[in-house]
Amino acid sequence: MLIAHSLKMRKVLTASVVLAVAVGVMALFVLWLPFAAVALLFTGAPAPVYFPVSTAEAIREVDGVGRATTQFFSQTLNESCCSTTGATRLIGVDFARDWTVQPFSGRDLSVGLADDEVILGADVGGDVGDRLSLLGRTFTIVEKLEPSGADIDDSLLLAVDTARSLSEENLGLSYLWDKYGAPGDLVSCVLADLDGTADASVVLNRINALDGVYAFQRSGVVEASQKQLETVFLILLGAGVLMLASTLVQLFARFYSCVWERKSELALYRAMGASKGQLRALIGGEVAAIVGAGLVLGLACGAGLYVVLMDLLQDGSAFPFISPDPGETGALAAVLAATFALLALAAIAAPLAQIGRLDPSLAMQQGDID
Repeated sequence: MLIAHSLKMRKVLTASVVLAVAVGVMALFVLWLPFAAVALLFTGAPAPVYFPVSTAEAIREVDGVGRATTQFFSQTLNESCCSTTGATRLIGVDFARDWTVQPFSGRDLSVGLADDEVILGADVGGDVGDRLSLLGRTFTIVEKLEPSGADIDDSLLLAVDTARSLSEENLGLSYLWDKYGAPGDLVSCVLADLDGTADASVVLNRINALDGVYAFQRSGVVEASQKQLETVFLILLGAGVLMLASTLVQLFARFYSCVWERKSELALYRAMGASKGQLRALIGGEVAAIVGAGLVLGLACGAGLYVVLMDLLQDGSAFPFISPDPGETGALAAVLAATFALLALAAIAAPLAQIGRLDPSLAMQQGDID
């Protein structure tokens, strides 16, 4: 009751400190999460092109290629072929070797998909567990990917062999197989990554030297834009840290002085029989309530502002973002809570220790002047 009464009697001071804590927490929370978000800009563009699997194997063997995965582009989809909405492409993925789709998934894709399972891109209609009809077969949706800002957002992803068999069964595509061969022996693209020591231009020349192969490198403009974006977030994060440091200093001074300013009040409690522990519990409870309210308000506002910020980034650019996992977000919230708790404890520890040693009558005579 005393804690609640004290906070109520100091409404302006309480509100100002709560707001200061909330603003500091919100600023750091909002700025850290976009900086921690992963930007991935490596993807292939589906097109009706095919070449032999043997070519993909030859690319894997090129000196300087660290890893390579393949995809099979089946066809463009419409309402007449499937029961889902918003999809434009059907892609078969070699999940055992893939690393380009995995970052947008919450499950281990390396184990592959069953023949009747499908993964939806972020912009494709449907929910996990739904059944959908696709080119005469029925599939179960096992996952919906996070937004990538790339072509897979508008795609349905199958195991590569499943996509091949669907295409082979589609009589409307038989002209392609007459031209290129059986789908089981074909791929549409190879996505390759260099090993740590390879020179990109040299490896590209080696790949292009293969018969009928043309390789191109991820755009340098994209890489430069990604670095610029990371730099901007780093600068903003630094500004947020400085603002938080300033807030912490002010809060320390506020908590430190609030004990001395109330010497006569605390001395009166001592004269009425309150123990040192009860005084510490009173001040500690008030500080805990103020800091706790500021943390809750700051984290709530920060989370809401973060969602708005990420939506603006997604709508305003083609850069894909993946939010940090809940564990990382929770760790950040815990660090912020611990920081403010330790600050408050350090601020009131020394004044309380000294007040506990004061004579009550002398403290009341001195009033609020040290």
